[in-house]
Amino acid sequence: MVADTYVVGVDGGATKTVAVFGTPATILGRGESGSSNYHNIGAVAAGKAIRTAVLNAEKQAGLRRTRIRTAVVALAALDSKRGIQIARRFVREANIAETVFVIHDSVAAFYAATKGKPGIIVNSGTGSFAAGVNRLGNYVRVGGWGYLIDDEGSAFDIGMKAVTSGFRMIDGRTQPTQLIALLKNRFGVGMFDEILDRIYSGRISVEEIAELAPAVSKAASRDIACRQILREAGTSLAELVCTAASRLNMTKTSFPLIIVGGGFKSGRPFFTPFMSEVRRRCPRAKPVKLQEEPAKGAYLVAAKLVPRGPNALVHRDRWLRELVN
Repeated sequence: MVADTYVVGVDGGATKTVAVFGTPATILGRGESGSSNYHNIGAVAAGKAIRTAVLNAEKQAGLRRTRIRTAVVALAALDSKRGIQIARRFVREANIAETVFVIHDSVAAFYAATKGKPGIIVNSGTGSFAAGVNRLGNYVRVGGWGYLIDDEGSAFDIGMKAVTSGFRMIDGRTQPTQLIALLKNRFGVGMFDEILDRIYSGRISVEEIAELAPAVSKAASRDIACRQILREAGTSLAELVCTAASRLNMTKTSFPLIIVGGGFKSGRPFFTPFMSEVRRRCPRAKPVKLQEEPAKGAYLVAAKLVPRGPNALVHRDRWLRELVN
């Protein structure tokens, strides 16, 4: 392998895009840019965000427009064959490397945490998912179907339920809650129903709804509705974990449960019901925080793919082969 062989791993999400650049043996630089979720910003903008993150990583390494041999780009919301085809097209057009592989962001996050060893990872960020690999090398992903279908237990889920609870209170269907004042303040409106117009006109983004989650968490100590929202979100997220464990035949075995995402900063009203449900159905799960960012996982996979593509993956990582083809 020649000395100038470079690889890059990219983690592209709804909030930001991170690139980790280096040789197959050494990380040399890291770069960031904005969202690369093409569902939210379009394919052209997503491709530009990926390229910008890679260029910023090269810049930090003290290099510029290097010959990158292999790139692995992990993206959120790759939930259909058509979505994968679209992503492969705009990633290829971003022209970041000679050979590019596109994978779901759950794969990169999992690999960053376990280096391919058995375990389950659960994410509560703007979206949510659980993914895992068992000792037989079987891989499954649960959830993560997007905010319109199923991102339960995510920051968006928490924020949207807060908005819903506000309107339910206006109807008289629920007890009084501080959510009305909280949401009016966050969106800068005088009348609560002005929020409705902004949501249906598309002037409130998915990310803005997700950004309500910290405010809900802060209010939970003094508001029943907020505590209920967090309890439901935590329990829903646990369902993803336990379903993955069941499909992998891991409910009775010991495994690391890697937790990642801002949702876990919501405190005890979220985490306690989450862990209570996990322990009820998977008593030997061992929760640990993700120590490496997902882009590092994408970089590690890219390093393994040089120079022979998917066939370079070792036997232990055979579950990755079909995911990068």
